[in-house]
Amino acid sequence: MEILYLTDVHDNLKGLRSIVLKTHADLYVFSGDLIYKAFQTEDKLYRYLELQDQFQQFLSKLKMDVSPFELSVMILEEPEKYPPDWQEKADLYRILFKQAAENMKTRYQIIYNLVKRYSRAPVLFIPGNYDMDLQYTALYQMDMHKKCKTIDGIKFSGYGGAPVFTPGIPQKISVVFDEYKENGKLHSEPYEHFNRCKPDIMIIHNPAYGTLDKIQGRGHAGSWGIREYIDENYPLLVLSGHVHEDYGLLKIGKTWCLNSSNFGGVDSLYGVQEGGTFVKLVLRKSSGSEVYLRKLTVFRVVNDEIYPLTDIELDKNMRASEKVLNTEYYQGDFIR
Repeated sequence: MEILYLTDVHDNLKGLRSIVLKTHADLYVFSGDLIYKAFQTEDKLYRYLELQDQFQQFLSKLKMDVSPFELSVMILEEPEKYPPDWQEKADLYRILFKQAAENMKTRYQIIYNLVKRYSRAPVLFIPGNYDMDLQYTALYQMDMHKKCKTIDGIKFSGYGGAPVFTPGIPQKISVVFDEYKENGKLHSEPYEHFNRCKPDIMIIHNPAYGTLDKIQGRGHAGSWGIREYIDENYPLLVLSGHVHEDYGLLKIGKTWCLNSSNFGGVDSLYGVQEGGTFVKLVLRKSSGSEVYLRKLTVFRVVNDEIYPLTDIELDKNMRASEKVLNTEYYQGDFIR
């Protein structure tokens, strides 16, 4: 089986079109953050961010465990309990919230139209922290969040989202990454989900702790629950995204962890991250029908052209050897 995998599309629909038009695979996997901006104009985005921040500060001050959307409902239902100008803010917040949701649904419809028209293979998606819950979008039939699916004898399972607040994305419609510690005990819905499904290949947005999850100045930021599942069960492959700068191929025990980095360009604290990379994976079956990872090729889309960057061959002893194919665009250090 050949799998084409990319993550963090971030509204790069032109690049996405190149992928589905110019590549061939048995399966396409998209690991979250399909959207980057929920608003069509900067003015509306900044006004929404301003209101979102004011509502968050108000909720923090009162120690209220509700979302800004729920607060706006409370203000409109009982305006006499709040300062006079807050009713106007709540009205505007609700209007902008609705516009953001409609804009996002339109983007998902465009993505659906692209893959439905041009892809000649099945496509799987999970949402990231920049996405809304895909079950409410045109992509619902391809959504793998908290689902399991077997394709050609290989079991896939997904869990999307990330435990971060994403400014400009309405929290009420985003995916909750349900993991936290209480009284020293870890509660992890991702762990529980994967433990029920026992997949060969895990599709996640937020990486496992200590696996391609290192953020400059913060250290490791991944999921403890997902890492615990990997350490206990040794799935074949874990496909993740979210942390753009900590990309590559990493082996944890008998498990390969892969983050191809962001496909869509983004602005960040570290400057512009141009993106454009994706990976094709080749899976094989042994004589005993055991599935193993045989080869990876890393690609990059530049000006609508696709360039192979490096081939990585994996032997039966899980040793990796690399052959660089393009020194102009390859950034190096893909094998960790």
